[in-house]
Amino acid sequence: MVGLFRVSWPRLDLCQDTHRRLRAVKEAARGGIEVLPVLQSREEMVSTDRLIKNLQGIDESAFANEAERVRVRDALFEALRKVQSPWDIVWDHIWVSGATNASVKTLIDAGVFKKWAERGGSPKTCEKLADLTGTDELLIKRMMRQLAGQHLVIETGEDIYAATPWAMALASDPALSAVYGEFYAQLNNPMFKSLPYFLGERGFENPTDVNDCNWQYWTKTSNNLFADLSINPAMANDFHAAMQCHSKYNLTPWPEVYPTSTVVKAIEPGRALVVDIGGSKGHDLEKFRLCHPDIPDGSLILQDLPDVVKDVQVDPAISAQGYDFFTPQPVKGARIYFMHNVLHDWPDDSAIKILKNVAGAMEKKYSKLLIHESLISRVNPLARVTVSDITMMACLASKERTEIEWGEIVENSGLRIVKIWRPPQSVESVIEVELR
Repeated sequence: MVGLFRVSWPRLDLCQDTHRRLRAVKEAARGGIEVLPVLQSREEMVSTDRLIKNLQGIDESAFANEAERVRVRDALFEALRKVQSPWDIVWDHIWVSGATNASVKTLIDAGVFKKWAERGGSPKTCEKLADLTGTDELLIKRMMRQLAGQHLVIETGEDIYAATPWAMALASDPALSAVYGEFYAQLNNPMFKSLPYFLGERGFENPTDVNDCNWQYWTKTSNNLFADLSINPAMANDFHAAMQCHSKYNLTPWPEVYPTSTVVKAIEPGRALVVDIGGSKGHDLEKFRLCHPDIPDGSLILQDLPDVVKDVQVDPAISAQGYDFFTPQPVKGARIYFMHNVLHDWPDDSAIKILKNVAGAMEKKYSKLLIHESLISRVNPLARVTVSDITMMACLASKERTEIEWGEIVENSGLRIVKIWRPPQSVESVIEVELR
């Protein structure tokens, strides 16, 4: 059997070294070995070292703004894919993600990140982390090695680790660490695992029925996602935490996309300023309030299902109201009706019903509807939008929409699109809508 090996020579001088390399190839060939010569010059090696050094010098503080950071992040990811082998990619998908998520969840539950942060986040030995949390030192070592291999913590010596901003964020932001909890365990992980089997059994047709989709397939019940959230407090808590993080970390705040000062100037006394439909815990209204701190108390209305808003803590400017958006909108003639990531949860027929209920409460030439959602570009859509699209398919038989698809459901609801406010490199846009 012919062997195969790769030979690499520093190419000091091509003319004087050519015969030596050819002689080595011939001798190897006589021995039944196939040789794949790799000619690497000293300049090429220096260039590689320089590239690696430059990459190692990158951090989040190096960018003037978020848009620039996102551009570089996406370019680095594209470059990574170019240097990865097919097996590298398979390894990341199947082994690395699972091992890393399991390690992170274990360390969160053991209290490692919290106790670490309480001690200032300075470098700690695994023995010390185990002592702080009352856990097994060998277990902590194995989990920390996995995180260090993914550059999530920094190894500074044998069994000594320094915290990264990510590690400290898990301690300082309970919502961020909650995403690794029941949101991952009971929602994202199992639904993605079952999706290809569900689609295969349904003849690989695009799903469109929220009550007969992958969610029912893997849970083995007739409930849809929202019904299950209503009876599973642990999953519901972590779901809302994930939505908070999605808004806080992944998205451009809507007052930075849409000129909200024009809304405040045009308000009529005694009317609601902004009605946030399906607004969860009020994080989007809080962003608006911080931009306009002088608005009257009660002028912002937070609407969501009664169980979601019953114990919500909000500023006096915000009034919480239990509401099901499949019923007529009770607040009439508001200046702005706002929906953030509501309609992507629903197939077109349901989305149109929701929009018609909003349209029925709007006042012509005064009220506007602002839809803060992702748009799928026709060419080279953003990766985070396509991930969200498959997520919607997996849990709700819904989707992210293209500009054309948004236009269709808006028109079919008695409304029209005035303008789409779309910042560069942003996951989401604000679609400005009014009555036809």
